[in-house]
Amino acid sequence: MLIQFLVIALGILLVSYGARLLVEGSSSLAKRFNISDLVVGLTVVSFGTSAPELVVSVVAAKDGTAELALGNVLGSNIMNICLILGLTAMLQPLRIQSNTVWKEIPLSLLGVVVAFFLASDILLDNASAAYISRSDGLVLLCFFIIYLYYMFEVARKNPDYSHVAPDYQHKPWWLASGLAIVGLAGLIVGGQLIVDAAVKVARAFQISEAVIGLTLVSIGTSIPELATSVVAAMRGKADMAVGNVVGSNIFNIFFILGLSATVAPMPVGNISLVDFGMCILATLFMFVGSFIATPKTFHRKEGGFLLAFYAAYITWLIVKNVGG
Repeated sequence: MLIQFLVIALGILLVSYGARLLVEGSSSLAKRFNISDLVVGLTVVSFGTSAPELVVSVVAAKDGTAELALGNVLGSNIMNICLILGLTAMLQPLRIQSNTVWKEIPLSLLGVVVAFFLASDILLDNASAAYISRSDGLVLLCFFIIYLYYMFEVARKNPDYSHVAPDYQHKPWWLASGLAIVGLAGLIVGGQLIVDAAVKVARAFQISEAVIGLTLVSIGTSIPELATSVVAAMRGKADMAVGNVVGSNIFNIFFILGLSATVAPMPVGNISLVDFGMCILATLFMFVGSFIATPKTFHRKEGGFLLAFYAAYITWLIVKNVGG
C-alpha cells in the first residue's frame, strides 16, 4: 500500500510542475501573438493555477469514479478556506478588497448552494439516487461564463487587480511550445496516476472514494496554493491570498465541477449533506469574518477558528469511516 501513496505523491508532483510549465509556456506563446496581459492573466494563469484539481476531477469523472471528482472539488474548496486562509491569517493579518467581500465571496457562496441543490435529487425530488447530470454541468458552465465576464470587466477597469497578475517570461517559441507540451503531458499523466492510486487506496482501506477525494486528493492538489500563500504571507504579501482563494473556489465549482459533469454524469454517492454544509459554512464564515473585529481584515483569531473547524471536520470524516 505504501507504493500507492508514493504513486499519489508522484502524481501530485507531476500535476503541480506540469501546471507550472504549462502556464509558463502558454503565457509566453500568448504574448508572442500580442495577447494582452489581462487576457493572459484571466485565462492561462487562472486556469493553470487550478489545473491540478481540473485534471484530477475530469479524469475521475471520465473513469467512472465521480465521487472522487466531487470530493476533490468540495475538499479543495474547504481546504482553501479553512486551512490555507486559516494558516495564512495566523502568519499575518489578511486585508480583503471590497469587491471580494461584496461580490466574489457571495458569488462563491452562490456556487456552493447551487451545487448543493443540483446534487439534492433524493432530498428534493424523492429520487432513488442523486446525480449531477450533464445538463446540471452545462448550467454550472453558464455561471462560469458570467463570472469570467465579470472578471474581465473588473480587471479592465482596475489594471492592478491582484487576481489576474500575469506570471510569464518571454521565451523563444520553440522553448515555450516545448514547456507547454511537457506541462500538459505532466498534467494528464499525473492526474491519471492520482486517480488510479486513490481508487486502490480507497478499496484497500474499504472506505469510499468520496472520503479519499475530500481528504488525500484534495489536500494533495491544493499543496501548491498552500505553499504559495504561506510564502506570500512570510514576505508580507498575504493580502492577495483571500482573493485568489475565493477565485479558485468559484472556478472549482462553476468550471471544474461543471466540466466534469458534462464529461460524464456524476453520482453523488457518499458525498453527504455534512460535506456540502461544511463548504457552505466555511464560505459564510469567510463573509461574516470580514466584519469581525477590524472590518475587511482576517486576524489570528479568525485564522485559528478556521484551522480548528477544519481539524474537527477531518476528525469527523475519519471517525465516521472507522466507525462504518
